[in-house]
Amino acid sequence: MDLGLRGRTAIVTGGASGIGLETAHWLAREGVRIVIADLDSARIGSAVAELEKLGAEVAGVETDVCRYADCERLLGSAIARFGSVEILVASAGVTRENFFLQQAPEDWRAMVDVNVMGVLHVNHVVGAHMAERRTGAIVNLGSEAGKLGEKRMVAYSATKGAVIAFTKAFAAEVGRANVRVNAVCPGVTRTPMTASMSDEIRERAARMYPLGRLGEPRDIAAMIVFLASDQASWVTGQAVSVSGGFGRA
Repeated sequence: MDLGLRGRTAIVTGGASGIGLETAHWLAREGVRIVIADLDSARIGSAVAELEKLGAEVAGVETDVCRYADCERLLGSAIARFGSVEILVASAGVTRENFFLQQAPEDWRAMVDVNVMGVLHVNHVVGAHMAERRTGAIVNLGSEAGKLGEKRMVAYSATKGAVIAFTKAFAAEVGRANVRVNAVCPGVTRTPMTASMSDEIRERAARMYPLGRLGEPRDIAAMIVFLASDQASWVTGQAVSVSGGFGRA
């Protein structure tokens, strides 16, 4: 399906693996020029090679979203290479599972830094560019945990709840500049972030979903790309669940 995205440029943070990389593939097939932003330089190289095989115009920029200056440099690199940025997918994220009372502040510091501050940093930098040009679509990665709260994921749930609230508020602020901001909230999805789950835990988790399976990166990527397109031109400030019916809200 041609979503009319050809010739646009997208920055994808956390784009060298998991949902970010799958989204980059989907965007590339729509003719979007891609800037892969990630902390892992080796994975960036692999991701760029994969996308170039699809015929995509692609660049890779090593980026720590926890550092505002890195996000400024990322945008500058994207503009220098492609001229402008019309799409931002903020998918960089981390998690550490354990009961909250068994964690210490250092255990959740990285989640706050990456999942919250990283999203704010890149939205602030790229959002200003979009507002100045009066066009753009931002998709932030939330989570069903941010809507419902999950035991053993208390701090992670808090960070993703913050992303959802930020997305709604920022959408209200930049809507008059013709910039749309939405969040996609996956359920448990098979990515490197969930690779440590045992088969038993995966099977038990799958039984909790009305559709009887866990998510795949393609399930999430499809919604992200739709929200980035003009097909969703009257959709903003939403936190869209892609979770096999788990939350139903």
